[in-house]
Amino acid sequence: MVGIAQITRDLSLESSAEEKFRLAVEACPTGMVMTDGAGRIVLANTETERLFGYRRDELIGQSIEMLLPERLRNAHRQHRDGFSRRPEIRRLGKSRNLLGYHRDGSEFPIEIGLYPIRNGEDPLVLSVIVDIGERKRMERLKDEFVSTVSHELRTPLTSIAGSLGLLIGGAAGTLPEPAARLIRIAQSNSQRLVRLINDILDIEKIESGQTVFKFKRLSARALVEQVIEANRGYADGFQVRVRLDADATAGEVYADPDRLAQVITNLLSNAIKFSPPGDEVVVAINERDDTVRIAIRDHGHGIPNEFRPRIFEKFAQADAPDARQKGGTGLGLSIVKQIVTRLGGTVGFEDTAGGGTVFYVALPGWAQVAAREIDAEWSLHGARILLCEDNLDTAFALRDGLRPFGFSTDFAHSPADAIMRAQATRYDAVLVDLDLPDGNGISLIRELRELPEIYKTPIMVISADAGWDKGGGLDTSHLNVLECIQKPVNVDRVAQILDRAIVRDANGRPQIMHVDDDQDVLEIVAQILDSTASVVSVDSIEEARRALLVHHFDLAILDISLGGASGLDLLPELRSRKGTPIPVIIFSAHSAELKGNPQVEANLNKSSAGSLTDLLAAVHDRLMLRSARAPNEAV
Repeated sequence: MVGIAQITRDLSLESSAEEKFRLAVEACPTGMVMTDGAGRIVLANTETERLFGYRRDELIGQSIEMLLPERLRNAHRQHRDGFSRRPEIRRLGKSRNLLGYHRDGSEFPIEIGLYPIRNGEDPLVLSVIVDIGERKRMERLKDEFVSTVSHELRTPLTSIAGSLGLLIGGAAGTLPEPAARLIRIAQSNSQRLVRLINDILDIEKIESGQTVFKFKRLSARALVEQVIEANRGYADGFQVRVRLDADATAGEVYADPDRLAQVITNLLSNAIKFSPPGDEVVVAINERDDTVRIAIRDHGHGIPNEFRPRIFEKFAQADAPDARQKGGTGLGLSIVKQIVTRLGGTVGFEDTAGGGTVFYVALPGWAQVAAREIDAEWSLHGARILLCEDNLDTAFALRDGLRPFGFSTDFAHSPADAIMRAQATRYDAVLVDLDLPDGNGISLIRELRELPEIYKTPIMVISADAGWDKGGGLDTSHLNVLECIQKPVNVDRVAQILDRAIVRDANGRPQIMHVDDDQDVLEIVAQILDSTASVVSVDSIEEARRALLVHHFDLAILDISLGGASGLDLLPELRSRKGTPIPVIIFSAHSAELKGNPQVEANLNKSSAGSLTDLLAAVHDRLMLRSARAPNEAV
């Protein structure tokens, strides 16, 4: 009886827990959908009904793809298949943005978080769905506001400030002193407004990712010297001296020179502004633990304790008596922090002995950046990728995103680095950002295609411009680019494309390409050869050329008549990466005189009785010859 009572209590507790879970799901203000291993909906809450317009009984048992527009469903199935192979939590904010499909046929933007659930043998996935339509609307309003500020306020204000400057300079004659004083006040305030607008636009562009950073290897000392010279006149106006510390090192870093100069200028102008007349601002550069530290010291009154926690916030200004008198928009240090973060560094400040403050920027030294170019977690059994990308944030995000899919990723930050790495290391695929320093991606791809090591290696393009290959008079027909991925990069999509493009068959199954414009024949041949080899079926010469780019074929089965084209036109292009001919079996209803071509191993009539049996025998004969060869003689 005691045992039965314990079991009853356990069941009661389990039932109570399930009820609490159900109530929590129902009360959740976001859509929640649970799917099984086949992608069928097994649970949906009330918010999901409201978002998509379906009743719960209409959702249960249906494919999750019913909640997406039809044109996105195939791609989502592929994504779902990839996720099921490597399930991991993908939180909101770091997950995929899609379009939801309402029952009435309307579409709306959604964000989806994915949470795999272990439930015995049957894997489940909980999808958290948020309607981001309002967020998108607010983003559009913000973009419109920024555009209005830029075009409707900045332009006339700049004109006003310039006109006032001309009046002060005597362009309209000598002004009475009272009028001149009023005009100087007006010019000072109009210039302050122009600076404020410029800072607002700057920080908005940086936060939204619209600011393109042009990274390159540079000497911090040389850049600091230029900035000091450019600001010497500004320092003279405050009767402040500026000098570079004699012990400053070269400090090689990997950064955008213009943006780093903007950072140093902002910090230097602040130091000058808050230093007493007759004092000195010192800039020091030192290197420690592969980090370059640029420090700017002033001898001002220091930073009030209550202001320190928010010093890098937008529109933050200290309440000290002289802070307001010095002017400024309160955005300078916020912009500095945004830029330094994008450069992969940190910014901070500290008090100094004898008074004053030191603001410093710490950036990864070139040695540290170069050491991280090679993926330290590279596996002999994984595919190795070369990523030509000058933006470190993008590069590391791609490396981290591709690692769970079994890819190791090395970096090249310039065209010269990419060529050097491609010649020294065998890569399974190359990803090229079109906007590279010291050159452009198109030129780099042309150079890579001339290398025997990369001649047939799959190459993907990464670009902020979706129409990169449609304008500018660029001839890209011979680049053999696998696909173009638009920024921001969808890592799942890149992984799926690379998975298809790179042959990673642990069992060493032979690869056969079958070219025929008859879909029925393609399906039948693939079926009968399934136990023998991996078959890539294509129905046109264009698709065959694409397949040749991304696969290593041991044999090709070729139809002569392909619509208005001849399959024989492919023969000169059927070459391995080493340049050796790929053996060919002609399987066609049309005859051709090919006795003198050693590349053609068999010429079979697919219309004859027993043609499939003959084809299977010919394939077996060819593959037996392949297996009998020494490993280093493989085609």
